[in-house]
Amino acid sequence: MSILTAIDCGIATMTLNRPERLNAVTEKMLDEVAATLQRWSTDAAIRCVVLTGSGRGFCAGYDLSGDDKKEGAETMRADEAAARMMAHAEIPLLLHRMPKPTIACVRGPAAGSGLVMAAACDLRIASRTAKFKLAFASAGRCGDPGGSYLLTRLLGAARARELFLLDEPVTGEAALAIGLVNRLVDDTMLETECAAMAGKLACGPTAAFAAMKRNLNAAEVGALEENMVMEAASNAQISLFSHDAGEAARAFMERRPPRFLGH
Repeated sequence: MSILTAIDCGIATMTLNRPERLNAVTEKMLDEVAATLQRWSTDAAIRCVVLTGSGRGFCAGYDLSGDDKKEGAETMRADEAAARMMAHAEIPLLLHRMPKPTIACVRGPAAGSGLVMAAACDLRIASRTAKFKLAFASAGRCGDPGGSYLLTRLLGAARARELFLLDEPVTGEAALAIGLVNRLVDDTMLETECAAMAGKLACGPTAAFAAMKRNLNAAEVGALEENMVMEAASNAQISLFSHDAGEAARAFMERRPPRFLGH
C-alpha cells in the first residue's frame, strides 16, 4: 500500500509508504492521501493528524520516473493538466484548514511536494537528519499549487524566493533557524517527541483549536479589524457554549488538570 494509516486515542497518523523511492508521490498515491484527509477532516473522533514517511525519508516530492504516467498524458491540454493538479491541491488545503491540529513528522529528505505538504501542516517536528529542498527549479518546474502561498507566509517573501529560485538544500539546523520547522530532535527521539506533541494536542480543546486555526488563517490575508471581529465572535461562541471552556474554569477552581472532550 502506498499509504499506511492508524488511529489511536484521537490521533490519526498517515505514513507515506514508498520507502524504496523515499516516499516520492504518484497520482494514485495523491488520490489516496486526499481521500483519507477528507474523511479525517470531518471525523469528530479524530482530534489530531500526523503526516510522516516510512523508512529514511519523509517525501522526495513527485515521482518523475514516468511509471505513473496516465494514458494520453502527452497530449493533455494545459487546462486539463491544471485541473488535475488542482484536484491534488486539496491536500495542502485540508492540512492547512481542517478543524484540528496537523503535524508533519520529518526524517530525511522533504522535497518538492513533500515540502509543500509539510509547510501546510500547523506544526513541523524534524530530526537532525532532515533535509529540505523545493527542487522545482531543478526539475524545470515552477512549483506545486499552494507552495508559494504557504512558504511566503511561513518564512517571509525573501526566504521563500531564496528557496524557490536558488533551490539549495536546507539542513535541519538551518530549517529551525529560519522557522521552517518548530522543533528539531535527535533522530532516535523523533517518533517519541512527535507522539508527545500529538498526544498533548489530542487531549486539548478541539473546538477552540478549530477556531484558532480559522482566526490564524484569516489573519494571513485579512485586515486587523476584520480579524478582531472574527476572534470576538469565535471566543463568544466557545465561551458560552463549549463544554471545554466550562471544564477549564471548573478545573482551575478545583485545582486539577482539565478533562477536555473536544467540543
